[in-house]
Amino acid sequence: MQARRRGDYTTTRFEDAVADVDVVIDLVGDGHDHTSTRSLGVLRPGGLLVVVPSGVSPELVERAHAAGVRATPFLVEPDGPGLAHIAGLIDRGEAAIEVEAVLPLEQAADAHRRGEEGRTRGKLVLGVA
Repeated sequence: MQARRRGDYTTTRFEDAVADVDVVIDLVGDGHDHTSTRSLGVLRPGGLLVVVPSGVSPELVERAHAAGVRATPFLVEPDGPGLAHIAGLIDRGEAAIEVEAVLPLEQAADAHRRGEEGRTRGKLVLGVA
């Protein structure tokens, strides 16, 4: 990856800051500001766009092909044994979860708005009595 300049993600569009990326793992999707489509432009020829939340539309596949890159979805499926393993890592202190705030369930709408602002660092947790 070639960094062209550093910047704050709230003031600098990622496609203005990076280029020639081998792989983009898109956790946002085209539902917000066309992130998947914009990601095609930062990939090197033959690069790969992995879209997690929304899958890959036929139009995105066509755009990727035209740009000389590939696009593929990644579907996350529930995995009980895997989750149990992760819970064990957390219990032993080998992995940590950063929690921004624990809010009462009555503040769910506020928590949602906070999350949408894109400025949280860690998880917002709703406490249920």
